Amino acid sequence: MSTRLIKGRKSVCLAKIENQNNRQVTFSKRRNGVFKKANELAAMTGAEVGIIVSSPGSKPYSFGHPNINEIMNKYVGEERPLSPSSPDIDEKYVQTFRKANSRKLNAQLNTLQDQLDFELSLKNKLNQMNKNVESQQEWFRGPIEKMNYTKASILKEELEDLLLKVKKYGTERGYGYENGKWKVE
Repeated sequence: MSTRLIKGRKSVCLAKIENQNNRQVTFSKRRNGVFKKANELAAMTGAEVGIIVSSPGSKPYSFGHPNINEIMNKYVGEERPLSPSSPDIDEKYVQTFRKANSRKLNAQLNTLQDQLDFELSLKNKLNQMNKNVESQQEWFRGPIEKMNYTKASILKEELEDLLLKVKKYGTERGYGYENGKWKVE
């Protein structure tokens, strides 16, 4: 039977590591280990966890569950409600986006409102013009026997103009009009 030496965990002397490269490597490994353990703690217990670590080069690193800003504001600064839709986005950026988006939508709404007002005024003008034309044409809707000479002569001129337009229309499309009949030319 052979005896095997099992290498267990060694106790580490807790002192500052003098070599700069070794210190940075140890920092990175230990930081990742601490963040991993914090994540496990939050996942298993539902705890709110926030960690801020500054590297030897003064570069800050942070971990927070659900969000480091929410946790810091809860315990250090002003408390603000959690945003269930997007907890990672800072609320001031959301508000800025909403304001910019609302300005854009208000500008579009104003443009559409101006177009609608213009179209409604145009509709009113056309309705008024239509009423004026209908009132001018009312005189020949009645029986011809009740027309006076002036109205009858106006009706005759209008009918002659209409006949000329019909003849011109037919001629443009290859039809001729002779003796009250149309024929193909």
